[in-house]
Amino acid sequence: MALGIQEIRQSCIASWRIMKGEAEAVQQFDLSADGFWRSFLVIFLLLPFYFLSLISEQALMLEHQAAMGPDATEVVATGAQFYTGKTISLFVDWIAFPIVVGLLAGSLGLGRNYGPYIIVRNWSTLLILLPQTFLNLFYLAGLIPSALLIMLTFPIVGWVLWYRFQIARIVGGCTFSISIGLVVLDLVLSILISASFDRLFA
Repeated sequence: MALGIQEIRQSCIASWRIMKGEAEAVQQFDLSADGFWRSFLVIFLLLPFYFLSLISEQALMLEHQAAMGPDATEVVATGAQFYTGKTISLFVDWIAFPIVVGLLAGSLGLGRNYGPYIIVRNWSTLLILLPQTFLNLFYLAGLIPSALLIMLTFPIVGWVLWYRFQIARIVGGCTFSISIGLVVLDLVLSILISASFDRLFA
């Protein structure tokens, strides 16, 4: 059940090819039932990148609070409470979308493409995290200011949404409108889950 180096390498290359619009790259993934369940283990490969983003997020919040001065009323969550809430949120988010889409697969027209769609979506997250990871590293190293980090994050988010749309179209075989709907559903679910756990662990 563990992920091998060869599978990780092959799936990352295939994810890159899917991003470029190469539909045949889907066959590079393990599309079996075992491959479907194993793709969820990708979350453990994401954790180092995710924790780096949390360190960057916390640094941004502390910088903002410091800029507000002694009159600031906003409380910044720190330590174990912050990281626990965010980590639980990540795991819930990781499984929520596949469950919801699985329940709606028939009406969405995914049908037999549901498995490959989720497999590619899971693996592509590794590629998706790379640009933001570099930005976070540059910010934490003091190479770019917080304003530039925030400004450059917006086009990255746009690219992520487009990439998710591309996966729905190429792998899921969805229509244009359904593909947009899946992207919006993914985004809204993530925001709701993140906001809920932020309040819970505030």
